[in-house]
Amino acid sequence: MSTVLVVGAGGREHALAWRLAQSPHVTRLILAPGNAGMHSDWERWMISQTDGKPDYISLAVRAKNEGVSLVVVGPDDPLAAGIVDVFEAEGILCMGPSGKAAQIEASKSLAKDVMLAAGIPTARHWTVTSVEEARKILVSVPWVPGGGWVIKADGLALGKGVQVCDSFDAAEKAVSELFPLFKKLVIEEKLHGEEISWMAFCDGQRCALLDPARDYKRLLNKNQGPNTGGMGSFSPVPGIPEGLEARIRSQVFLPALAEMKKRGIPFRGVLYAGLMFDAATDQFWVLEFNARFGDPETQVLMPRMEGDFFEWCIAVAKGDMSSLPERVPFSRETALYVVAASRGYPGHTDTGKRVELRSGALGTYFFSGVRYENKDLVTSGGRVLGALGVGGNLALAKETAYRALSEVHFEGMQFRSDIGDLE
Repeated sequence: MSTVLVVGAGGREHALAWRLAQSPHVTRLILAPGNAGMHSDWERWMISQTDGKPDYISLAVRAKNEGVSLVVVGPDDPLAAGIVDVFEAEGILCMGPSGKAAQIEASKSLAKDVMLAAGIPTARHWTVTSVEEARKILVSVPWVPGGGWVIKADGLALGKGVQVCDSFDAAEKAVSELFPLFKKLVIEEKLHGEEISWMAFCDGQRCALLDPARDYKRLLNKNQGPNTGGMGSFSPVPGIPEGLEARIRSQVFLPALAEMKKRGIPFRGVLYAGLMFDAATDQFWVLEFNARFGDPETQVLMPRMEGDFFEWCIAVAKGDMSSLPERVPFSRETALYVVAASRGYPGHTDTGKRVELRSGALGTYFFSGVRYENKDLVTSGGRVLGALGVGGNLALAKETAYRALSEVHFEGMQFRSDIGDLE
């Protein structure tokens, strides 16, 4: 019987904890810091600060003293900061990559280096360290009609450090906006096709693929508006051709793991490949690697995943998945998740708005940006919560999710109404 600590405070961590709580091996569940919308039976630990930064050493010492046997880390920032190294120094198993291995997400330029060295298909790109250098590249590279460029921050930006540009003026504006914040950018050829989020459990050399998912990064319907951390998702993704999964495994995940091991930074944890797939040409490219579960993809993968999630986490943390299958089992049902965000998101957001859930509301909700004010649940961030729908097909899952969302209200609430629409 195990005590498990989940690090993070968002909807992704809520979904991870929700799934771990279903394991017969988990007797005590702790969230650090969690949020006010999570199950009251789960403990919540605040993370202390030292010099304005999270004190993971104190958290690890407390976890050791409290008998925590497994830590599951959700967000990218703690992973890049080396939280796994801190817990492992205390002898605690941790499901996530080391600080050095997590740089495959924290540094877009490192990720590109790994892709090129491993022969993984990706877009043409340039890494730049000044506005002048960026403008020279934008001017010198021919603009293909109907094409475009993607300007990416070379660092963690909560999913908002990417701007997709269809014109020279838009690309130049993106460079001007991002450089003061990040100092280093990756300019990338814009690819065309359908985006797919594909994740895999990895133990340093082996991988086991989860089902793919699709997320919606833009704020508004029909993929309009600014990029966000994600406004919704669904899984499985229809139209995946036979054999594509085997190609992704052999041409993306295994080469990436081999290259990371070769560099002396083996990757143990969840590796996320953001893909672009062109069905017309049967080609795919890797847009990015993330070093953790996606958000909001986790919220549709956890409800569909079969078996004991805890056992996968332990195997990954130990660096030995040899006793587990090469593919993670999933149900045939469809899951769809719709995010409700505060007014102003992804910019400056309204907070302190009372969250109302109609009495007797039927649905599953994963909370993120909420806190208690007196006895009221109020908004405390951009993405407030999400509603989950599960059904025998995409239409039923969508109907269930939006019916559940209709039971929720807070002032300024915004959400997309087209999650799950197939164009």
